[in-house]
Amino acid sequence: MDVGKMSEAPGATRYAWFVMGLLMLTTALNVADRNLLSILARPIQQEFQISDTAMGLLGGFWFAVVHNLAIFPIARLADRRERRSIISVGLVAWSGFTALSGFVQNYLQLLLARIGVSAAESAGSAPVHSLISDFFPVRQRATALGLISVGGVAGIGLGLAVGGVVAQTWGWRSAFFVFGLPGVLLGLLVHYFVREPARGLLDGIAADDSPPPRLREVATYLLGRQSYLHMVIASAFHAFSSMGTSFWYPVYLGRIHGLDLAGVGITYALVGPFLSAIGAFVGGRLADRLGRRDARWYMRLPALSSVVALPSSIAFIMWPASSTFVLGDQLLPVALLVVMPASFFGGMWNGPTLAMTQTIAKPRMRALASAFTTGSYNLVGLGLGPVLVGWLSDRFAPSYGNDGLRYALLIVALAHVIGAVHNGLAARRLRADIEAAKT
Repeated sequence: MDVGKMSEAPGATRYAWFVMGLLMLTTALNVADRNLLSILARPIQQEFQISDTAMGLLGGFWFAVVHNLAIFPIARLADRRERRSIISVGLVAWSGFTALSGFVQNYLQLLLARIGVSAAESAGSAPVHSLISDFFPVRQRATALGLISVGGVAGIGLGLAVGGVVAQTWGWRSAFFVFGLPGVLLGLLVHYFVREPARGLLDGIAADDSPPPRLREVATYLLGRQSYLHMVIASAFHAFSSMGTSFWYPVYLGRIHGLDLAGVGITYALVGPFLSAIGAFVGGRLADRLGRRDARWYMRLPALSSVVALPSSIAFIMWPASSTFVLGDQLLPVALLVVMPASFFGGMWNGPTLAMTQTIAKPRMRALASAFTTGSYNLVGLGLGPVLVGWLSDRFAPSYGNDGLRYALLIVALAHVIGAVHNGLAARRLRADIEAAKT
């Protein structure tokens, strides 16, 4: 057998695709609730009189720290218990805390509400990835988890577009209500319509009723796989760049290019998150197609796509505000067109990364493996990226004014290069580590 090729197991069933649809919606709400602060940052800053650094801490650092504290015990539980129930309970909880965010009266109250969202949302990542991996065989796994990423990116776009319009029309608190309430209904649908699949069956691994390995055993196993170690480092730098910049892009379009909340939400959602969703789907499909010939493409593709996206990101950040075009009766910045290649190629790293995390890990450690991967890149990307951009923006402001945000975004965007290098290093050992997971 050629270890460089993926095995030709039977494809996913219709029911698996139905479950995929529910979990895509779950992920969309997860990420929309998480990223609402991005479009609401300007009115929140104005009402509570907080700096860019404080806003970055609220939307990034504190959220990521709490998320990481919660994700490991929840992932451990998901490797032992019924994953659909964990997902549905978490969904109802984070939706409730999102709605509660609309009642806050100061920065501290908003921080506490967002801590609740962060802790509960950990049920919407590792358990979802583990569950999907038992519905889809290895040869379709990057496509499947790429679609989960599509749900996440679409959630960002939905949060920007709907959140911006709602905030401008009825105020920023109303946006939290609009996104919090539907999650309760979706949580019930997940609980009653998703069945728990057998673990490892689609990988040709016999069902194992023994207790799952402990956290230390999982960490030792995964960190002993060189491809996994480099892959996690790569995803951390990609997330640092993409999460650090994307949190501030709506503020940047308002502050530098003069768009209002509704204008930012609708226009950037189309050329940013929604185009990224298409790229995430294409990236997953392409990785699965290339991976059937050589598994190393699961890491080569993220390396290439992130390098291709970088020039467009830099151009978007530095594009002059005076350069505009007319669409209908709207005057829009040309920068919105310049960012389109970056949006399409920039998110292609996520699907293959999540797929290889699940494939390198053994079936009874998949939720914890996902927790290590997503926990790492959320802590670095969401925890440090927005904060560093905010802090640099505040430091540059006395000398450069509003353009200080440009230079802060530019510095953080360059981290994709380091991520691409580690993707290349991960590819070198990937085939051997995939085979090791089967023994």
